[in-house]
Amino acid sequence: MKEFKLQSSIKIVLFVFALAMILIVLWINSSIISNLREGNRHQLEKIAKSYSESISNSTDEELKFIINILLPSLNFPIVITSGNEIYATMNIDIPSGNNYSQEIWRLVDKMDQTFKPFDITRTDDGGDRLLVSKIHYGDQKIIKTISVLPYLELGFAFLFISISTFGFQLIRANERNSIYAGMARETAHQLGTPISSLLGWVELLKKKMLTKKRNEILSSMDKDLDRLSEISDRFSKIGSQINFKKINLKSLLEKVTLYMDERLPRSSKTDIFLSCQKNINIMGDPVLLSWAFENIIKNSIDAIEKEKGKISIKMSVEDDSVIIIFTDNGRGVKRNNWNNIFKPGFSTKKRGWGLGLSLTQRIVKEIHKGDIMVVDSSYKGTKIKLSLLI
Repeated sequence: MKEFKLQSSIKIVLFVFALAMILIVLWINSSIISNLREGNRHQLEKIAKSYSESISNSTDEELKFIINILLPSLNFPIVITSGNEIYATMNIDIPSGNNYSQEIWRLVDKMDQTFKPFDITRTDDGGDRLLVSKIHYGDQKIIKTISVLPYLELGFAFLFISISTFGFQLIRANERNSIYAGMARETAHQLGTPISSLLGWVELLKKKMLTKKRNEILSSMDKDLDRLSEISDRFSKIGSQINFKKINLKSLLEKVTLYMDERLPRSSKTDIFLSCQKNINIMGDPVLLSWAFENIIKNSIDAIEKEKGKISIKMSVEDDSVIIIFTDNGRGVKRNNWNNIFKPGFSTKKRGWGLGLSLTQRIVKEIHKGDIMVVDSSYKGTKIKLSLLI
């Protein structure tokens, strides 16, 4: 329920953020267009005023300068009308033809809907102002481009986000499938050994034997049942609320190394060495931490291809953390895979499921707020550093 609420909250925050970004882009675009239009109107207002003064004062030179120099220097469309006639046009992309005049008047009507035209007036002999002509104008090409640009940007952004989201969903679906398959196989693997052992003990119990021998078998069966209970406890704790308790790390590591050493094949010549400076207590979950330690040791055992294998575990204290170094003389991990080995589904083994170390990282980093990383690896072996808060 909490995870669902968190996901809903994240979606709402992302939606609000996206909406805010869209509004900001549109506001900036609107501000730029408004500034450009205001600049155009300011220029044209000055020219219209000079035009009116030139007509009133009958200064032909100034009038020619305005019509031939000032007006053509402006880079937005202009139409000057006098009554029902087109007096002049500038920056108009309408080809001349039979309907040229009609097209110009349609353009004038369209301009007037957006921008109020400037009146060109002159003073008559009686001192009254008479309307001579009007200057109609529209948006320059750059403004039209700018007005469309944010919608193109938002369109491309939406397309990119859609493709990215689809890609991430495919990746997540693939990861989930790998995790589900890996969890199923890991469960089968974890349960396989004690169940097989129990089946063997049951067959032995069917035979007649001494009481002492029967008691030994029953004791072994109790151990296997405890192991099954521990496996069930491990899987139930992944993804659930964990209640930490005080753990003696030395005792826990001794228990894990003893368990792993007892289950090495008889033909194996691999030795596991544990070196602890002193007893160190931390707050954590012993079931999950023992699972994490087992996974690291299992990977070291699988990586050893030499006749004489060696796995060493050293524990020390640095500041407010306990450091555990796992070192083996296996085949090593390529440098570009040092981070990949902790990803679900990634494995360098032919029949690997890519789940053990990813679960280990989750137990250490997410549940116990520690850290785990490969610090060195070559053909001589691998060194993994695990740190936990004291």
